[in-house]
Amino acid sequence: MHRTIAREVNPLNRLRDIAGAPPEERRGRTYQVIQSTTSMLQHGLHQSLDKFSTEEEPLHSPQSVKVAAALNGVCGDHLEASNNPLAITMHFYNSHGEKVLPGSEKVGAMIPNASPRIVVLVHGLCLSHEYWKGHNEGNLGTELQRAHGFTPLYLNYNTGRHISCNGKELSKQLQALVEAWPIEVEELTLIGHSMGGLVIRSACWYGTELGQSWTGLLKNALYLGSPHHGAALAKAGNLLTFVMKKFRYASPFALGEHTSAGIKDLRHGNLLDDDWEGIDQDDFHPDYRKPVPLREGTRHYFIAATIGNNVSDFKSMMVGDLLVRLDSAKGQHSDDLRKLSIRPEDCRVFAKLNHLDLLDNKVVHDQILEWLV
Repeated sequence: MHRTIAREVNPLNRLRDIAGAPPEERRGRTYQVIQSTTSMLQHGLHQSLDKFSTEEEPLHSPQSVKVAAALNGVCGDHLEASNNPLAITMHFYNSHGEKVLPGSEKVGAMIPNASPRIVVLVHGLCLSHEYWKGHNEGNLGTELQRAHGFTPLYLNYNTGRHISCNGKELSKQLQALVEAWPIEVEELTLIGHSMGGLVIRSACWYGTELGQSWTGLLKNALYLGSPHHGAALAKAGNLLTFVMKKFRYASPFALGEHTSAGIKDLRHGNLLDDDWEGIDQDDFHPDYRKPVPLREGTRHYFIAATIGNNVSDFKSMMVGDLLVRLDSAKGQHSDDLRKLSIRPEDCRVFAKLNHLDLLDNKVVHDQILEWLV
């Protein structure tokens, strides 16, 4: 930005004449201060993250897991591409917080009293499996186990990757999981919060295309505040970045172009590789997604939230749960090819709740328990 201003013939050039020292000396002092400041910030950041990256198992405590999850959501694709030890790899976890490795012979030991009914809970952007475990009113996985005999597993994954990449990997891991399960699997249920619901739909698409057997076991799929047609915040961020890049003085601050692929996928709700390959996701382009219908043979349930007192008022319709609008969470779209076919009895909207409330609110849990009877 300094170079841009200096090249322009305008009154801003007088900024260079404020100090009495020669121009070269003034610039030298200015950039010495800038370099010293950024070096101090870099040193502090290195010290903060050292305890994660130097350990053999970097993500151990629940707090460390949450910090790394937020970091992966913002720049997880870069962490993965640079082989950074903070990049999260996709794994299932049991109720005790232990990794469940489908390819291991120890699956049976890590899943005591395994049920033929499996439920997998998939978190959203910048979150981790720890967020399902009861902030306020209980653990949804444990409630499903106690009420309906499900064996709960919690997925942890790098939310900064493309949704389609996580979808393909989830499909592969679900196949390995049902093949390694200690007893024959009769029923599989997937529950996704926010981005997690899109990862589930992507996995269903790729699993069906590859003819993987786990898709035939998928009886239920639940989507909690999932932006099926994009998130308003991601759309606004893309528009702001696009506009800022058009102005010389503002373009250095267009930081949206440096966010992760996962965040950029949330602009329209991309599910497939075809939705982003060969497309500049920082450009202000129309919705190029390939329509992905809900998988046949599976019962699909939708839960949305609004911060308003009434689900039908203007505020509720426009703002939704603060991050996802109601029409997107309910799969509604002006294009019939993209509109998701949903039974009215399989969709609920709850008032006075925000996006994160959907994870551990009692009324939400009760609705899920009722649906899965």
